[in-house]
Amino acid sequence: MKSLQVLTPKRECIFNCPFCISKTHVHDNMFENNYENNYELWENNFIKILKNYEDLKTIVITGTNDPMQDICCIEKIIEIVREHRSDIKIELQTRYYIKNQIYKKLDIVAFSIDKFNVIKKIDTTDINARFVILLTDDFNQKSLYDIIDLINNKDVQITFKSLHYGENNNKISNWIKKHKIDSATLDKLRTEINNYRGILSIRIDENCMDSKGRYMVFREDGNLYLDFYSKDKEYINEQYEAYSNGKLQRIRRKSR
Repeated sequence: MKSLQVLTPKRECIFNCPFCISKTHVHDNMFENNYENNYELWENNFIKILKNYEDLKTIVITGTNDPMQDICCIEKIIEIVREHRSDIKIELQTRYYIKNQIYKKLDIVAFSIDKFNVIKKIDTTDINARFVILLTDDFNQKSLYDIIDLINNKDVQITFKSLHYGENNNKISNWIKKHKIDSATLDKLRTEINNYRGILSIRIDENCMDSKGRYMVFREDGNLYLDFYSKDKEYINEQYEAYSNGKLQRIRRKSR
């Protein structure tokens, strides 16, 4: 496991995006909030993951709502990771564009952007930033170079990301069908990204929800899950043990 998604506790989201993938989850995000109700369990399990997964390279702080609604939890995640695995990079995913001191404590801040003119509003001074551009119709007839011009020499990474249809939510799917980027603009973007030879790091992710093998999820209940959609949890207390050669091997797994 190279990347671990760490979720802040579920709240009523202040943004309520019409394309939000969290609303499509079959489990309805009904997980006990042990970060608040049983903090010792949550913390101990998180530390075990950090210690047991030696190949873990990145922690991504996210949530079923915007994680910036729980800054205290973000602070705690950063504190624990820095104490037990200072080699791991920490990323925050957010659409909270107002500058915050906590951003300086992170290795990267990934800003989700669904409107073209929002790009120029984000202050990336003193932080490492990634602009995650969600391919809505607000980017129709915009080129890669329109976007780079709006970035205006900011040293940021850029990821273009396709919207994910709500498999269990017709309202989301219908919104995306109406508001996704048009095919002509998308084709042009693909070509421009492939041909880009500038200094910025730019990629396009058109299959963002194919999470198999890409990461696992540590939820607010203090358990490890196979992906965002999974109802089955891995019991961290019994899942791994260290062998004398220092390598780890899965020895048993229970599912709910």
